[in-house]
Amino acid sequence: MEGDRAWEPASQQVAPPVAVGVLVEARTGAPVPPTLVLRDSHFTGPYERAVRVRGGGMVRLEGACFQGPQVALSQEGGLAEVERARASGGTGPAFLTVEGTLKLVDVRVQGHEYGVTTNRARLSVRGFTSEHAQRAGLGLTATSGLLEDVVVKDAGTYGALQLTNSDLEVRRFRLEGSREYGVVALQGRLRLRDGRITGVSTADGIAGDGLHLRQVDADVESVAVHGVKGTCVLATQRAHVVLRDARLSACEFAALAADTHATLEARGIEVHDAGGSVLLALEEGQLRAEALTVKNTRSALVSADCEGQTRVQLRQVDARNTQGVEAPCVQWEPLPRRP
Repeated sequence: MEGDRAWEPASQQVAPPVAVGVLVEARTGAPVPPTLVLRDSHFTGPYERAVRVRGGGMVRLEGACFQGPQVALSQEGGLAEVERARASGGTGPAFLTVEGTLKLVDVRVQGHEYGVTTNRARLSVRGFTSEHAQRAGLGLTATSGLLEDVVVKDAGTYGALQLTNSDLEVRRFRLEGSREYGVVALQGRLRLRDGRITGVSTADGIAGDGLHLRQVDADVESVAVHGVKGTCVLATQRAHVVLRDARLSACEFAALAADTHATLEARGIEVHDAGGSVLLALEEGQLRAEALTVKNTRSALVSADCEGQTRVQLRQVDARNTQGVEAPCVQWEPLPRRP
């Protein structure tokens, strides 16, 4: 009978989800936005949104623990500051910001769809860890800001860092065991400094890029990429990428690739144990490499289709295998012979 459930003991009934645990909302016409500070707070159970900020409100969370809410913090406008927080057991993004400012310090997320998602926002991060995100550790759209000391482990198919039409700088990052991409950036501007990307592979084990950069202006320095099934650094679809002081190893398809009208300028690069090619240029991609050292690989140095404006320029390259430099679109300036 339909009415039987109403007579079940409370211990056997499943509690319905609670829409919002705490709501901080600025009312229209209010002279001062509301402000809330929560310290050492715990949110446990099936909240849809544990803390929600709307309309220009301000909230500061210190020492917060979220276990089970679908979304730990949902923010629409205003300012949210989160310090020493932990989130786990949710199915949505742990921290969600639209048209607001979000500041994270010493925050850890276990699981969730995303660790952080933002749209048309400002983001400041100083110490953030995401493990086992279903889609991406951080999925940022139309967002500006500085991210420091970021760790993402075992992210899902949208990459450890998924960046769209944003202006971001990321310093001191470690991305481990990502599916599909370590970093995937589309449009906007990106600066990467002092990072390491390891173990990128699709579920079938045949692809996966360390840095996948499309239609973006990227400046990358002091980055190591190791153990990717696809390309360690790929510039594509009119991207302009400058890469300096990088160490690339065990790149199974290519170490550096420029295709589809993209430009990749690389200087001070070490490549070890490359797979299919060290340098790859296709579909009018332009690749310039200077002070390049290639070790422990039998792969061709250059693979280029030499169609249209496809170009490869090489200067100060130290490589035993120079296969491919004879192609008509390759300009090759070998190192001076040693006496």
